[in-house]
Amino acid sequence: MKKTFRNILIASLFSGLLVSCSNDDDTQQETIEGFGDAELFFDNGMAGDALILGGSKTNSNNETLTVNRLNYIISNVVLIEEDGTEYVYPKNESYFIISQEGDMHTVHLENIPAGDYTQVRFGIGVDELRYLEGETAQQEFWDYAAANNMTWTWSTGYRFINFEGTFTSENNSEPLQFQVHQGSNSATDNYREVTLNLPTTARVRVDEMPNIHIIADANTIVDGTNKIVLSENLNTAGTNASIMGGENLILIAENTQQMFTVDHVHNGGGSHQH
Repeated sequence: MKKTFRNILIASLFSGLLVSCSNDDDTQQETIEGFGDAELFFDNGMAGDALILGGSKTNSNNETLTVNRLNYIISNVVLIEEDGTEYVYPKNESYFIISQEGDMHTVHLENIPAGDYTQVRFGIGVDELRYLEGETAQQEFWDYAAANNMTWTWSTGYRFINFEGTFTSENNSEPLQFQVHQGSNSATDNYREVTLNLPTTARVRVDEMPNIHIIADANTIVDGTNKIVLSENLNTAGTNASIMGGENLILIAENTQQMFTVDHVHNGGGSHQH
């Protein structure tokens, strides 16, 4: 009888332990639901240094650039979970301008499904589908872009990247102006997309907003995989280098796909501190 009672006691204790462990597991498992916000913070640099307008940097083409303007359009943002599930940010709200001269660095995204995101994808510029919707459909963003030096005329469209300044080289010791305006034209579509892996999962929660800190290396525009020598792109008067179309702009569009890297992800309750 004593042995039977002892066996029952042991069985009861073991059963209680299993229930306790099961309850602990249930308590620890997080329920992910609702919606939250996220931010992409674009930190502009120049070949490993912070980009300071008016500062100079010598690139591998042996040209010294003094950058006076760096503006670009970020669009069509998509957040991707580890299993490949994509959240496509609403297209009509998914066009933003990053401007060093305007101190505009943050893309704020609202009402994102709560989840753990491991990648981000975005476009550089304005895609053809959006542009072909016409000026009326995008009047608000067009006016905003025009106010930030990101448009030509409506018939020639948007500047996707506006990169300007002066440069010196072995061929010109006196500074000459340069202008690199990446955009699409009737001959080529220079809109590009970039997918970036996040070093840390971005946790979107009702009460937790991740900030994805992205480094944008402006040096890559002319000094990336494709080397664009500004002194070989002077106008007939020899007074400035202006690249706004042609084969070099296609090469530059390829370079800009390598322009962005994610430095870190800050999971917290507020905006990025910088």
